[in-house]
Amino acid sequence: MKKNMKTNKEYLLDNLDFDIPISFWVMYLDNFFGKEKAEEFYEYLINARDIKRKNDIRNLMSSIGFSIYDLSHNEQLAFISVFKPFDTERKLVENMPNGVDTIFKYYKKRNMELVKDIKKLGYSYEYTKFNWKDRKLRDTYQREHVFIIFSEKNNRTEFQNNIIKLSKKYNVKEVLITDNMVDKSTKMQIKSSVIDIFTGKVKEIIEDTTIDEIEKYLSDMSGTKVLFKIPYENNKKVLNKNVNYLTMQSYYSKEKQEKVKNKNPYSFNSAMLRNSLLNRFKSKNYNN
Repeated sequence: MKKNMKTNKEYLLDNLDFDIPISFWVMYLDNFFGKEKAEEFYEYLINARDIKRKNDIRNLMSSIGFSIYDLSHNEQLAFISVFKPFDTERKLVENMPNGVDTIFKYYKKRNMELVKDIKKLGYSYEYTKFNWKDRKLRDTYQREHVFIIFSEKNNRTEFQNNIIKLSKKYNVKEVLITDNMVDKSTKMQIKSSVIDIFTGKVKEIIEDTTIDEIEKYLSDMSGTKVLFKIPYENNKKVLNKNVNYLTMQSYYSKEKQEKVKNKNPYSFNSAMLRNSLLNRFKSKNYNN
């Protein structure tokens, strides 16, 4: 080998066209390994890299080390939003000073009240953002928070009863509650139920709770299309686009705070995250 000749690995890194679609690489691997061996490699890669489905509900929350999900075990999830899309062209809204902003401020206040009530129940929560299609205005969406509440040590009946009471207080018509997350595998599928708050009866059973199903649940309840991600968002108008309440962060229950304290970091980054969380827990109003 000549002194300056590169290895095959170096050659590939220098010359590989990353624009080649993944389907081509799958074809090459199938041909090289044979389909059976290639399947074993794909399975290894999926699990080793923890490549979740794009529609996995875990993509709505943080699942890294020291996250609330990471510290949970065999828990249920409840999805709640107090937001109701409104007619921006309604006279009542138009006659208010800064009418649209005033309504979003109202929901900010309601969300902060909900946060306090979740803490009182002793539950951890994450939150994410969804987009409600404006019923009248074309290519216009209203953005707000959806809360993901963890059941902690409550049994199924206790958690459901508490979530129903909480939903009634905020006039939420339906709530989606998952089964216990027994399996945290990469390809996990989780069953859930949509419950009518006023009758307590199960309205719908969902065998595989994906982001699509959360969108459908929110859409059915609000009477307009709801999306987690807006296609071609730059070409759309999004009201409340930068919704972020500086005082609102994901909340670790007292039990999960203890888990953070007792869990050893596995890397420099995880040590930094753990220290950041421990400092947050010391905040005077963290548990209020």
